[in-house]
Amino acid sequence: MRNPLIKRIPKELASDWHKYLVIILFMVLMIGVISGMYVGRESMIAAIEAGKTELNLEDGRFELSHRASDELLDSISTGEKADVRQYFIDKGIEEADQKVADAVEEELRSQVTDAISEGVRAQCEAFGITDEDMILAQIDTAMEENFEEALNEARNSDEFKDAVADAYEEAHKEVIKAVDEEWSEIEEEYKLNDPSFSPVRVKIYEHFYHNETEDNNNDGEEDSTVRIFRSDSVIDMASVIEGRTPSAENEIAIDRNHAETVGVGVGDKITVSGKSYEVVGLLSFVNYLTMHESNTDLMFDAFGFDVAMVTPEAFEKLTSRIHYNYAYLYEVKPDGKIEEADWSDSFLKSLITQSLVYDNEIKDYLPTYLSQARNFAPSDIEGDSTGTGIFCYILIAVIAFIFAITISNTIDKEASVIGTLRASGYSKGELIVHYMSMPVIVTLAGAVIGNILGYTAFRGMAVKIYYNTYSLPVPRLVWSSSALVKTTVIPLLLMFLINLAVIVKKLQLSPLQFLRHDLVKTRRAKARRIPSWSFLGRFRLRVLFQNMPNYAVLIFGVILSELMLCFAFGLTDSLANYGDRAPDMMFADYQYMLMDYRDDDGNIISTDEESAEKFSAVSLLYPKEKSSFSRFDGMGSGGDEGVTVYGISQNSSYIDIPEGMPRGSVSVSSAFRDKFYLKTGDTITLHEEYENRSYEFTVDNVVDYEGGIAVFMSNENFNSIFDRKDDEFSGYFSRSEITDIDEQDIATIITVDDISKVTTQLMHSVGGFIEIFKYAMIVLAAALIYLLAKIIIERNEHSISMVKILGFRNSEIGSLYIIPTAVVVVLFTVVSLAVGYLLMIWIFHVFMLQMDGYFAFYMSPASMILSVLYLLIGYAFVSMIDFLRIRKIPMDIALKNVE
Repeated sequence: MRNPLIKRIPKELASDWHKYLVIILFMVLMIGVISGMYVGRESMIAAIEAGKTELNLEDGRFELSHRASDELLDSISTGEKADVRQYFIDKGIEEADQKVADAVEEELRSQVTDAISEGVRAQCEAFGITDEDMILAQIDTAMEENFEEALNEARNSDEFKDAVADAYEEAHKEVIKAVDEEWSEIEEEYKLNDPSFSPVRVKIYEHFYHNETEDNNNDGEEDSTVRIFRSDSVIDMASVIEGRTPSAENEIAIDRNHAETVGVGVGDKITVSGKSYEVVGLLSFVNYLTMHESNTDLMFDAFGFDVAMVTPEAFEKLTSRIHYNYAYLYEVKPDGKIEEADWSDSFLKSLITQSLVYDNEIKDYLPTYLSQARNFAPSDIEGDSTGTGIFCYILIAVIAFIFAITISNTIDKEASVIGTLRASGYSKGELIVHYMSMPVIVTLAGAVIGNILGYTAFRGMAVKIYYNTYSLPVPRLVWSSSALVKTTVIPLLLMFLINLAVIVKKLQLSPLQFLRHDLVKTRRAKARRIPSWSFLGRFRLRVLFQNMPNYAVLIFGVILSELMLCFAFGLTDSLANYGDRAPDMMFADYQYMLMDYRDDDGNIISTDEESAEKFSAVSLLYPKEKSSFSRFDGMGSGGDEGVTVYGISQNSSYIDIPEGMPRGSVSVSSAFRDKFYLKTGDTITLHEEYENRSYEFTVDNVVDYEGGIAVFMSNENFNSIFDRKDDEFSGYFSRSEITDIDEQDIATIITVDDISKVTTQLMHSVGGFIEIFKYAMIVLAAALIYLLAKIIIERNEHSISMVKILGFRNSEIGSLYIIPTAVVVVLFTVVSLAVGYLLMIWIFHVFMLQMDGYFAFYMSPASMILSVLYLLIGYAFVSMIDFLRIRKIPMDIALKNVE
């Protein structure tokens, strides 16, 4: 027999559709936004990963000074080191032999000439000839007749042969000595004598390019630099986002992100080095996901740099210097980061030695795992899951709260029905199933709609945000198990367990108690005394006291709402505040990182700039503690904190550290201390990312520096700990621009403008996500307040109906029940702001633990005021809806529910 209770479900939905609509809206927004972010992120990561094989991503690249011969490429491909020492010796001996031969020949001819001249002069003197002209004539005649014979005789003499052999032997010794002296330095510098060296075989591809000027608006002014490759390249290919690849000499396909940034589309014309090209395609190169022109650039520049392709015929006609760039692929893929780093070092040794042997100079070398243009975007996209996760956890807590209060209110409202059904013979199990049905239906509806929107509209929003920032391939729709668990499975389980627990607990009461609405086990034994106020004032106070449990729930809801608003406003303020303060966090106006502390001639790089001060630096990792919030653990896993270790000059004018700190004791930045709660005397362990080597340090003191996670020690201790030479250093701090260091020797220059560019890019990268979170939080906060205020009115329907019978007007009733609620909301909104702000400080700290770097949570006074106003304005609208609800409450409710 069909259960008659099933017929009540549509009626319940129709009678209380406002509440269920808000819950569905809440679920749809939560699931849609968060799953959209997860699915969008994972779709982009999937497309990026797929591009590695589909577009034949290189394992690294190198550039040579001139085109490599087939023999050189074959030698490099083997991965074997060339015998550079023997090459230099052979080359030196060849040159020395030539010099010795020339010198010997010159000396022999000189000696033979002198011998013939002396012999003729002796004969002339014997015959009494003194006329110099006659003597010279006799010498010339003797030279013509006897020089070659005398020369041959001298060459064949044992004395000459012994002298020549000695000369060659001495020259060879000098060559070997000179080569060994120079070779020992080269071996040490490039670690070419590493006993653990193992050859790594690779396949090499020509991947030449030209750097040309680009005028994207055809105004005759250079707008950017465009790096042009051939369209028929089989390595580091590009995915076509829009249009097609070029097929004619006057066609070009350019990077999509650059094109959108500068306002160029398919069909437009641009000028490249004076020649007009039609843009026929917008691309995403697999090795240029961000527009980093150089790997040492602090930040990519989609305005000033572009990557493009033209036909082979058009490529040959480009006029700028060709860059002999070669890409390589390992024949066997490395297993993990550490092995990849080891293989890269081994290959570099082969490259260095083989290029030397073939007289070719290495201009650049970059393994892909170190490429910013390739790795910056996926690393940043992966990091976005942290903020999404925190957002998700907050909303899950709110969902749990909503489920708890709504089911409790439903049981109270349905008390008479439950009592009647229990008295009519329905079992507790049947009632549990019945009252679980509606929450399950509503939650499932919200979950289905939310997931549909998450995989469509909200996913598109997330992808668009990524597209606005990076040059990414076409995303691939992927199934996100993490999104399903966090946005659907967990809320469904929470709904089921919370509703089940509340219903089971409530159904422990007897049918008579339900019929009498006697749902509270403990009651006040004595009436509460009310002050001698006006009748309406005393009535409102009585309403307040009678609804204390309801108002406690409302206050908790206001706190949750303010927490959501603090999250919405505080993230934007924190980033903006960090961006405003970042330039003031720099050690110096100019920070120069050098390629090496010596120039090509082996001289230590120096400067005449008076404010310049040497420093040393190395990047290490600090292992984060494994916790419920940590997603990674272990060396080189990608989850450790990047730490810059500085070696500082004595009496530094830029960074103040105590003198005489012992080896192993360090100063840490205030950002490092605040992020990991470090204190003086703590021991920290830092390790290499790509080597199994770690270092232990003791925290001696703290340097007031919020700009990064950093450790400071004296340069002397730095060189000792990291096995550096006494005169070695990494760069210069300076208050003024340094103009007397060759640009070729400078790796990076960090200025205030660079820091501002980084913070601007940071806002651009995550600002879109924050805006979505912000508006979603505002809507959800309003929905929460609506549900809470609605519950208070519903729980007082009997009293409202009674005062209507007593003749009170709707406006008077509204003032009796809405004003106490408004007073509670207004008073506790300010308190909730303080509570929400403090909670957000903790939550934001947890959020920052998942990110590299650190800055504290900040919320401006204006945002604090706005968060309060938004909540109060939202409640004002809710109050109007409550007033309309009061007007619709009939008087017969009081008569139907007389106890």
